[in-house]
Amino acid sequence: MRVDDLGISLRARTAWEATDLGLALVRANAARVFGAWFALTLPAWLLANLLCGLLGALTLAPFLMWWLKPVFDRSVLFVISRSVFGQAPGLRETLAAQRHWGWRAVVPWLLWRRLHPARALLLPIDLLEGVRGEQRRERASVLGRGDGATAGLLTFIGVNLEAMLYFSYLALALMFVPVEFLDPSLRAMFQTLFFDPPVWAQVLLNLALWLATSVVEPFYVGAGFGLYLNRRMQLEAWDIELAFRRMAARLAGSAAALLLACALGTLGAPPAHADDATQAAAEATTPPEAAEGGRRTLEQWLGDTWRDDAAPFDAAVREAYAGDDLRRTRRELRWQARDSAKSDEPGEPPEWAMAIGRALGFLFEYGLWILAAVALALVAVHWRRWLPPLAERLRASPGAALPTEHDIEAEQPLPPDIVAAVRERVAAGRMRDALALLYRAAVARLVQVQGAPLPPGATEAQCLRHARALGDTGYAQLFGRIVGVWQAAAYAQRPPGPAVVEDLLRQWQQPASTAEAP
Repeated sequence: MRVDDLGISLRARTAWEATDLGLALVRANAARVFGAWFALTLPAWLLANLLCGLLGALTLAPFLMWWLKPVFDRSVLFVISRSVFGQAPGLRETLAAQRHWGWRAVVPWLLWRRLHPARALLLPIDLLEGVRGEQRRERASVLGRGDGATAGLLTFIGVNLEAMLYFSYLALALMFVPVEFLDPSLRAMFQTLFFDPPVWAQVLLNLALWLATSVVEPFYVGAGFGLYLNRRMQLEAWDIELAFRRMAARLAGSAAALLLACALGTLGAPPAHADDATQAAAEATTPPEAAEGGRRTLEQWLGDTWRDDAAPFDAAVREAYAGDDLRRTRRELRWQARDSAKSDEPGEPPEWAMAIGRALGFLFEYGLWILAAVALALVAVHWRRWLPPLAERLRASPGAALPTEHDIEAEQPLPPDIVAAVRERVAAGRMRDALALLYRAAVARLVQVQGAPLPPGATEAQCLRHARALGDTGYAQLFGRIVGVWQAAAYAQRPPGPAVVEDLLRQWQQPASTAEAP
């Protein structure tokens, strides 16, 4: 690797500044990075969904794509690692390199290193340096010692960003739903996507997760590569090496010019005689400081900044050590009690405080055990009441979990004779269906009496509020009784007796004038 070809500014950066550098590299090569990413991941996503669909396990497709992330990360790392040195590859070159580049190094990242939190920082070691064995362990330990915690936080941030984008895609569809239909639409969406979803819904969820990963993962790899570059610069002093190379290049140019001048001077000098040779030898043994014109010669060679003493250098060193970067001490201000001798030696608390502390500790310790015993006793006593309804709910199908939507809002017309239909269901032992039919008829009559439609998906509580708006009428009281009996049967699993239902039907058959009388 040639440090001279680096296209970034070499300077000391903090860990988070290094991640910003990696993000800037991804943005600068966005077309190449995302082009290669989608060209590799889209066929893999289609193949994973096809195979998992044939096996009847579409939910495994996102897990398979997540597990293969290190394979897809190679394309991002291939592009940005070469663009740093001014050799950004094209799409065809990047795709061709994926057939052979880094496969041996990426295999451990699909096995025992897959869950490593610092994957973005350590993956360039295997793909770019190619070290193995003990040398690789030492290299990873040295690089992770400085920025390992930042790499772990970077992984945590990436996971949260993917989850945020995933749920944002799902919420995007709800933004186009009118407010009055938002509640039933939200219930329908969760019922379709998360409770026994069909094949198209599972594919749609997998697509949303793949899109979220495609947005976040290239930037995650780029941020880790920025940490890797910054850590290597700190350990190997790339900035100092580059400064020395530039200085050597300048001095090499100056030396060539000096040699050329000496050669031209030698060619143009007159022939030397014996006396001249003796005088030249005497001048050669004379130190420059003692020879006349020696100072002027050194000033010509070394420039105007040459000094014959070290005073400017010593002053520069003292100024550097006095700065904040090299200062080993720092100044802190803090509040301190006036009587510092007493404040530094805390005394024993009084005996009464110790007694109160022991009493509170005893109460809290044994109080928790008593509460746990009471809770277990309540469970043992009342298990017969809550266990059958719970077992029935677990055995019920997802469609029957919401009795209001299944029984009440079904798109079935009401029978012409409500009383006869309800009595027929009661006689057949279908008490819950009978009450559902009576409740639907009561809601329809409420709309007729009120003269205004109810909001879509209105609950029992909303219907009761609309019934109370009628005032203290007979039908408002009857509607309240019907709602109470229905809720007890549908939600509390407490169906009423046939006499109660018959009494409701008797009031239902009263004329409208009598039913609405106070």
